[in-house]
Amino acid sequence: MTAGYIRRIADIVLGMVVSAVGIVMMLQANIGLEPWSVLQEGMSNTLGITYGTASMIVGAVVVAVSLLCGEPIGLGTVLNIILCALFIDGLLALDWIPRMETLWGGLLMLVAGLEILVIGTWLYMRTALGSGPRDSLMVALARKTGRSVGICRATVEIAVIVAGWLLGGQVGIGTVISAVGLGSLFNLNFKLLHFHASELRQESILETLRSLCRLGRKTS
Repeated sequence: MTAGYIRRIADIVLGMVVSAVGIVMMLQANIGLEPWSVLQEGMSNTLGITYGTASMIVGAVVVAVSLLCGEPIGLGTVLNIILCALFIDGLLALDWIPRMETLWGGLLMLVAGLEILVIGTWLYMRTALGSGPRDSLMVALARKTGRSVGICRATVEIAVIVAGWLLGGQVGIGTVISAVGLGSLFNLNFKLLHFHASELRQESILETLRSLCRLGRKTS
């Protein structure tokens, strides 16, 4: 059982590394960012903080709102906020991924980044240790408002794009491609991987802590 949790946490860490690579590729595509990245880049530019720090702040606020709406969070949700931000800043500092200067180069980089982000998301979602903070927010808003998750997501992402643009975040053709295509890319990949995210029950952080405490008592 302990080994099972170690494997699941290792998958989360791997998923965060892969997701960070995808996000940095989208940043370096230089043709417009996906909605939440527009906000985070805008915050980074305006506040003089790193992109990763902005991502961590946004993630923490999103989780706080989800908790206020009564949506439980998991260990994976917390690790998502912290680790992905650290890995993004690390990759940007290393400067391994070049910044694209042409439209076609940017489009290829963006599409590859989106695909890698989807694979990273699958890696940590399959652990069932908690959804990503933004996914938790959409579910919480849908339950509170009685609207569909799709409508809640579209409304929030429009607001996020506008706020990010006002702060100086990069909006362009990549923003449109990401907003329209990312959901379809998730559906296609999850179908090919035979992964049914909606049928997977995510474990709350309290359940994880209780399980780890029970394991600790058994092994002591």
